[in-house]
Amino acid sequence: MPPSDDARDAERLVTGAAWNDLCEALRRAGHEILSEGTPDSPRMRAEGFRHLAGLLVSGVRQSFEMADPARPRFWRNPDSAAKWGAENSDNQYLWTCVDPALTYRIRGHRGSAYEFLIEAKRGYMQLGDAANYATLTADQIETEEDGSFEVVASAKEHPGNWLPLGPDARYVLVRQYFNDWEHEDPARFWITCVDSAGVPAPAAEPATVARRLDAAGHWVETTIRFWNGWVADMRAAHKPGELQPAIHMTGGADDIRYGNDLYRVAPDQALILETEPPRARYWSFQLCSLWFETLDYTNRQTSLNGDQIHVDSDGRVRVVIAHRDPGVPNWLDASGHTEGMIQYRWIWSQTSPHPSVRTVPLAELREALPADTPVVTPEQRRRVVAARQEHVARREPAT
Repeated sequence: MPPSDDARDAERLVTGAAWNDLCEALRRAGHEILSEGTPDSPRMRAEGFRHLAGLLVSGVRQSFEMADPARPRFWRNPDSAAKWGAENSDNQYLWTCVDPALTYRIRGHRGSAYEFLIEAKRGYMQLGDAANYATLTADQIETEEDGSFEVVASAKEHPGNWLPLGPDARYVLVRQYFNDWEHEDPARFWITCVDSAGVPAPAAEPATVARRLDAAGHWVETTIRFWNGWVADMRAAHKPGELQPAIHMTGGADDIRYGNDLYRVAPDQALILETEPPRARYWSFQLCSLWFETLDYTNRQTSLNGDQIHVDSDGRVRVVIAHRDPGVPNWLDASGHTEGMIQYRWIWSQTSPHPSVRTVPLAELREALPADTPVVTPEQRRRVVAARQEHVARREPAT
């Protein structure tokens, strides 16, 4: 009789083969950073391998800390230190694993975040198993006067705040939105499995650890390969002077339209994105690298949402992408990336305007904007960035 899968995986673990397999998956992932057609400047290589290290952090947490649905815990994934898939700069993402055969109690405190969603999901877009089964918004959750709340997540209907788990639900995702970075504080969440509360976790088994190492390697390799291919397709399809319209994306929340396209801007140029504001509860623009990770939104102004964006006196919005601060409110800092990705989101929106884009010499930018465009001084910009740094520190407390 051939050995069982458990026996084979246990043998792989105790001999070190499972660890070697993880290292081999990481080696293949590293080749994605070096592959033909990907950015090859020293800076982009540096950012690529730093990005890959962040994926390793996410992959290990995904495969080890989020692997036991009987003892769930919320983990940030992605966050400002470990990014992937052009996450929203205005979001905090909290994931935990679940099993539809079990019942969960999610407790928390509302805080002052602009909005949050609690979603029952099957998996991740890049792994090919994305599906949303149910969503609760903050407004749909009955909350006590002190801001506390409780939600039951289960396959069987439950009175009160209930998140139905679909038959293939494997995760619960909390997606928090922040509009006012200076004043909004995150909601807090913790989760308990009702069926196994108080029961100690089982000891580590060789076969189980081997599979978790496999899963970590698969996460890193598949994620870098998927988004590299996605960006390559966007670069091939890009038409200079145009911006793709916003569409719904598989794996995104149901009420989000995403606009994605390439930008190219030289050090002495500026790009002007112009649009009418959408009639939306939330909307934003942000910049991403060619690794499809957001640029540094903590220490630079690389994103702006509808609460932060200045609307011109003619009712239109003009966002400026440039490498040097042009002293205008709606500057997105290209941060030395002469080529990257523009992403915009219209969420809970009644309209879907299609922004235009044009290139102007940076020295002539003021002439290309309305005469009454405000001036932002270096000291004002420094205060804005300081507020961003404080917000991210508040949004991402130590875990």
